[in-house]
Amino acid sequence: MSEYKYQMHIHTYPCSGCGRMSPAELCQALHNCGYQGGVLTNHFYHGNSGIDRSDKTSWEEFVSAYEKDYLECLEEAKKYDLDIIFGIEEVVYAQGIEALCYGITPEILYKNPHLKSCSFDEWAKTMHENGVLVIQAHPFREADYIPKPMRLPIDMIDGLEVYNGHNSREDMNENAMTLANANPQMIKTSSGDAHTAGMVCCGGIKTRERIKDSKELADILRKGSYQLILSE
Repeated sequence: MSEYKYQMHIHTYPCSGCGRMSPAELCQALHNCGYQGGVLTNHFYHGNSGIDRSDKTSWEEFVSAYEKDYLECLEEAKKYDLDIIFGIEEVVYAQGIEALCYGITPEILYKNPHLKSCSFDEWAKTMHENGVLVIQAHPFREADYIPKPMRLPIDMIDGLEVYNGHNSREDMNENAMTLANANPQMIKTSSGDAHTAGMVCCGGIKTRERIKDSKELADILRKGSYQLILSE
């Protein structure tokens, strides 16, 4: 039986200010390391976005930049028969406290311009009302850009990223796994937090079926019909 690997946390430019991959470079890297596809989780409105957030840019124009990047990835993916899935990573509570959104679409974002100014409670409510899974990214990461590490309220999220290849210490991943195991309702994810081609092959999930879009991804995560990849 076939097995498919997916990278769950990817940043490309220009949407992620810290991204160092173009859509073409991303798709080539996924193909070269044997992954069937990945989730494009570029930093969104309150995070390290590379898109102008001044009053000169409307909400529709801002979201359109992310959709454009996603569509460019889809076009490149055709060369390798890859599955590229739309997602975002957003700062939701304080600087560096971020959530990965799986099951989201550009259409959901277009319809909800209040997301750029609402509280975390309202933000999470909007995500869940639209069938979007909220997964805290790297919940135990300590870094210069995270002045106050914290965990999001367990009852307001759907899961935890228990392995992140971009973490600087292994105990950050170990603590995330321990927290997830203590809360068995939590969805567990793994990723390379890939900003460069060299991190695309690190972490992710393995499935027995291909994942064609964000809804299928959310369904697989909810059912638990996948295995974690916990290293390179």
